[in-house]
Amino acid sequence: MSRPRVPWLYRVVRDRSGQTSPLAVILILGITVLGTTAVVTLGGAALDETKQASNAARAEHAMTLFDSKMAITALGDSQSQAVELGGSGDGQYIVRDDTTRLIITHKNYDEFGSEEEIYNETLGSIEYRDGDVTIAYEGGGVWRTQDNGTSMISPPEFHYRGATLTLPLIQVTGKGGSGRNAVADITELKQADPVYPNSSVSYANTSTNYVNPVRNGTVEVTVESPQYRGWAQFFDDRTEGNITVYHSNQSVSVELETLGLVGEFAMPNEGNSINVRGMAGDHNVSEYTLNLTAGPHFQNMHWSMYYDGPDEDIEFHIYSDGKCKNNGDFNGDIDISIYYSNQSGTYQGWQKSNIDPEANSDISVDCSTDPGTLSVNLTGTNTDLTYGDIDMTGSDNKWYFGPEIKSTSARSSVTFDQHPSDSGTTYTAGDQQTMDFLTNHYLSLMSPRFELTVTDGPGGSERVDERASSGALVYDQAEGGRFITFLHVTENRVQVRVY
Repeated sequence: MSRPRVPWLYRVVRDRSGQTSPLAVILILGITVLGTTAVVTLGGAALDETKQASNAARAEHAMTLFDSKMAITALGDSQSQAVELGGSGDGQYIVRDDTTRLIITHKNYDEFGSEEEIYNETLGSIEYRDGDVTIAYEGGGVWRTQDNGTSMISPPEFHYRGATLTLPLIQVTGKGGSGRNAVADITELKQADPVYPNSSVSYANTSTNYVNPVRNGTVEVTVESPQYRGWAQFFDDRTEGNITVYHSNQSVSVELETLGLVGEFAMPNEGNSINVRGMAGDHNVSEYTLNLTAGPHFQNMHWSMYYDGPDEDIEFHIYSDGKCKNNGDFNGDIDISIYYSNQSGTYQGWQKSNIDPEANSDISVDCSTDPGTLSVNLTGTNTDLTYGDIDMTGSDNKWYFGPEIKSTSARSSVTFDQHPSDSGTTYTAGDQQTMDFLTNHYLSLMSPRFELTVTDGPGGSERVDERASSGALVYDQAEGGRFITFLHVTENRVQVRVY
C-alpha cells in the first residue's frame, strides 16, 4: 500500500528549511485561523445586514399601520387610537415635531408679481432609525430613506385630480421614543381647521378673500424634509407641474398654474390683457362674447383683442361705420375680421363686411341707452366669414397688426387639420366658414396659454369705454396635471406619545 501524499505546502517548507514539523504546523494553523476569522467576519456582517433588513421590514409594516390609525384620528371620527409598533431590534422610534416644513405660496396672485404665503408650518414626523435606515411618517405618508435614496411606502395626503388640489395637512406634536416593544398613543387636537378657502382671510393689501376658484398666477407647494427625494418622485408621478429640487436645503417644490380667466370678465383697459391658461386644444370654446359700451359713439370704431406671441399672432377685429342716432336707431354696419399668422411671411385672413346688426343674431347694437352697447358673439353660428386678403378700411394704424397686413398677403390656401374637430378642409380665396368654427380653431392653436390684449382706435382716439364694457370666455380645461382651479387646504393636529 502506498503512503498518503504529503501536502504540497508542507513539502515546500520541509525541503527549503529543513525545519519541517514546527513550521508546517505553524503555517497550517495560521491559514486555519485566517480562514476562520474571514468566515466569522464576513458572515457576521452578512448576518447583521440580514437582521437590519428584517427589522426595517417589520418597521415598515408597523409604520403603515400607524399611518392608517393617524388618518382615522386626524381625518376620521375617532378622537384617539393606540398602535403597537412592536420590537425594533437595534432601531429606535422617536417623535419629532420640529421637522418636515410645508409651504404653500400663491405667486403673482394679482398679476403684478405679488406673492401670498398661504401656509408655512412644520408638520412633524414619527421616525424609525436603525443605522443608515430611516422609516418616517410625515405629511400623511410613509417613506424609507437609505443610502441617500428615498422610496415611498404609502402616499402622503396630497390629492390632485381634475385641477383640484386637496391637502388635509396632518400636523404632529408630541414627544417620546422607544427601542423595545414601542407603543404609540394618538390623540386628536384639531380637525379640519380651514386654511383655503377661508373667507375670513384676505390677500395682502387687497379685499380679495381666500376663495375658489383660484385665479391668476401659480400655486407652489414646497416640502422641506430629509425625505425630499421621495416627495420629488411623488410629485413627478402625480402631477405635470414644474418641479424643482433643492439639494442644499433638502427641499422640493411643485408649481401648478392657475386656470386663468374662465367665464365673465370686466373688459381690460386698452393695452391690458385677460390671461387664458389651461385651455383645451380641440374646439372647446363654448362662449366668446363682447359687450362694448360706446365712448362716446361707435362712428369709425376700430377695436380689437389680439395676441402677439413668439411664434403665432392673432387679432379679432371689429369695425363700425355708424353710431346711435337721437331716435334710438343705429345708422351703420359692422365688419368682423380674424387675422392669424405663424411667422411664415403670409397670413390667414377671414372677414365679413357690411353686417346689418338688425338682421344678424350674432351682432347687435342697443341704442336704447346712452351711450349705446355693441354686442358681438364670436362663437355665433349664424355668421359666415370669407377667406382671403383683409380690407382694413383705411390706414394700417387702425389694426394692431396693420403693418403686417399691409406689407403681406393672405396665404393662397390653408388646410384645417390640426385638431380632431377640424374638418380637414382646404380653404382658398372666397371660401366661407362659420365664425364659431373659426374662433374655436384659432384659439385652439393658441392653447393652452396665451393673453388677449385690448386695442382701441383708430390711432390715438378711442371709441369704446372699456371701464363700462365686459365680455365672457368659457372653455374646457386642458387635460394634464399642471393646472389648478380649486384649492382645498385644512390643518389637522394630533398629539403622539411613543413609549
